[in-house]
Amino acid sequence: MRNKKYSILISLLLISLVLLVSCSSDENELESKEIIQEEVLLNTDDSVYQISEENFSKIFQDTINSVVYIKTDSQMRSGSGSGFVWDDSGLIITNFHVINNAEKIIIKFFNGMEYEATVLGSDPPSDIAVLKIEDLEHTVEPLNFGKSYLVTPGETAIALGNPFGEQFTITTGIISGVGRTKLSGFSTYSIPAVLQTDAAINPGNSGGPLLNSSGDVIGMNTQIISESGSFSGVGFAVPSDLIEKVVLAIVNNGKHEYPLLGISGTDLNMDIRQGTGVDRGITGAYVTGVEPGGPSDEAGLLYDTGNYNNESWDGDIITSVNGEKIKSMDDLVGYLALYTFPEEKIKLGIIREAKNITLDVVLGTR
Repeated sequence: MRNKKYSILISLLLISLVLLVSCSSDENELESKEIIQEEVLLNTDDSVYQISEENFSKIFQDTINSVVYIKTDSQMRSGSGSGFVWDDSGLIITNFHVINNAEKIIIKFFNGMEYEATVLGSDPPSDIAVLKIEDLEHTVEPLNFGKSYLVTPGETAIALGNPFGEQFTITTGIISGVGRTKLSGFSTYSIPAVLQTDAAINPGNSGGPLLNSSGDVIGMNTQIISESGSFSGVGFAVPSDLIEKVVLAIVNNGKHEYPLLGISGTDLNMDIRQGTGVDRGITGAYVTGVEPGGPSDEAGLLYDTGNYNNESWDGDIITSVNGEKIKSMDDLVGYLALYTFPEEKIKLGIIREAKNITLDVVLGTR
């Protein structure tokens, strides 16, 4: 009996000891986790902000000597804007609207050097102009170009320029959207594949570079949407891929020519899908009009023969170009402008009467 009591007592003591060790272990583990989490939060926040500041400062220092302040004068008005170095010969690129109708153009560099410039060429539909500096007396270095087609929303965006005449300013933000189309104001055709950013862009920033986190040009600041005339969080930049294509054509040929498909169209929506009987997973551009005698007309592309609010649903649906999937009308416009040339034969992937076909089209010149 006594041995039994001792056994029970020893068992109770062992259980208590195990529970004590277990609780102590849990408390210590919890305290350790809290300490680690607190250290991670503190260290991560500080290091992120520190790295960002250092990166922005370095990018500014590495690129600002290739950014210019542009002052224009004419009998009607004077104005200002921004630009940046294209090559080591002193060619400067900017927005067409910055120098439009200017009688005198002065270029000022970050080092204070000023030069008079002339317009080598321009492309109003894309709002791009190329300037040539007369009698360049110091060494200039062009900015590196990145690929705008690789840019995705959420990436870092850095705008350099001269907002409201405040010379050589840097603002930062993110890429808010890609693949926009925007009218330049000088053509009925839209600028394709435009980048949207919340980096502050104001009057005077026009023509300045939009950079990525590596300091490469991904766009040229060109427009804002604002009710007040000042920045309200929605700015736009001409994509670097289009800039390179247009500027090279201006420098080599004196002008840039765009390919012409010769259609009007719209994005697929629920009404079009129901009317044409295509699956909701299909994306592309629905053809609503074809230019008589144009490239698409000659190739046999079909358009909707109905009218507004009384569609016939007999138009073709363009789903791809040269094997590349098309998600929208903006996608189609962007692909043609960036990756095709006048007189080039392209292959359009078409849905016609619920069947997939391929149509060859020889592009014209717009």
